[in-house]
Amino acid sequence: MKEEISLQQFHRQLQKKAAEQGVPIFGGFELTPRCNLSCKMCYVKFKGAGPELMETELTARQWIELGRKARDNGTLVVFITGGEPLIRQDFKEIYEAFCRLGFRLTLLTNATLITDELARWLSAIPPASVDVTLYGASGDTYFNLCGARDAYDRAINGIELLLKYGVNTRIKTTIVKTNREDYNGIKSIADSYHLELLSSNLIHGNRANGIDDCAKVRLSPGEMYDFNVDSVEEYDCKPIDLQGIKDRCRGLPAMACMAAKCSFFINWRGEMTPCALFITPAVNSLETDFHAAWDLLRQKVGEIPSPDKCKNCDKRAFCPVCPPRLYLETGSFDVHSEYLCALAEEKEKFVRKFSPTYQKIHQEGNI
Repeated sequence: MKEEISLQQFHRQLQKKAAEQGVPIFGGFELTPRCNLSCKMCYVKFKGAGPELMETELTARQWIELGRKARDNGTLVVFITGGEPLIRQDFKEIYEAFCRLGFRLTLLTNATLITDELARWLSAIPPASVDVTLYGASGDTYFNLCGARDAYDRAINGIELLLKYGVNTRIKTTIVKTNREDYNGIKSIADSYHLELLSSNLIHGNRANGIDDCAKVRLSPGEMYDFNVDSVEEYDCKPIDLQGIKDRCRGLPAMACMAAKCSFFINWRGEMTPCALFITPAVNSLETDFHAAWDLLRQKVGEIPSPDKCKNCDKRAFCPVCPPRLYLETGSFDVHSEYLCALAEEKEKFVRKFSPTYQKIHQEGNI
């Protein structure tokens, strides 16, 4: 009798084997940098990303062909993103084609452009999930952060329409200085609809303009872990072997994630990169055979250097350092970031502060 495993275990085993064999089973497709909002911390949108940019974007036919090539090279799971992907007039054509290719598909959107007709259409060919980013819990916050006061009501309406037609939906949020006080409100909204909430407070630089604009709104390292303390009850309370974690993470390669091992990203220009944060390395997937582009990308990723300071750092276990973050922070792969170093310091303090609590809870059998 075959042993049964959970879906999570299956995904983990599949990912491990794909990475070992270099099969690109995960992919991201950025249909456009255009968006109907102007969020201050966005890493995609850039000045001049207006309607005139439509002429330089890939056509629906080009995206569909890239999707077909990805499928033929082993891709199973994809996400569609932007910008705001629903802003494209040919979105339905691309989405329907991707569904016919058999992908397990997630759609990333701000939900402000979702109409009754669109929600009903999605329900007929539903994605695995629609991930809606909610930027605040009020029109004022949306105005201050995204430049559109009515976008809050439109986002809520979009969520309700998705749920009306039974489309699987999750809520995401990104916490910065402007919306920090809205977090509990966002959480309450997710709870009221019985939806999963995925939150992040780590802000990356903009791929076109660097870190300067994002740095004005992102939380400081101290603020970030003050925020985490405020929501510590949400953490999975398990005992923590701090020294064991440090030992395992010391000397990790520059790229320690699955990017360019079993996952890829194709930006709005048609360039294949390891993930959405990368500017370089990039391979033109329109002019290069997909398999050759994937192999070349994997080769280029192996050549990415690490800053000397990071290679054997005692705090690597607590640091969110990775090549694209460093590049967006400093303009280089081999220069360390003072901001990320400070984040690592604060995270270690946070973990050390609450580790005894986790251990005590575990010993008393309260989890």
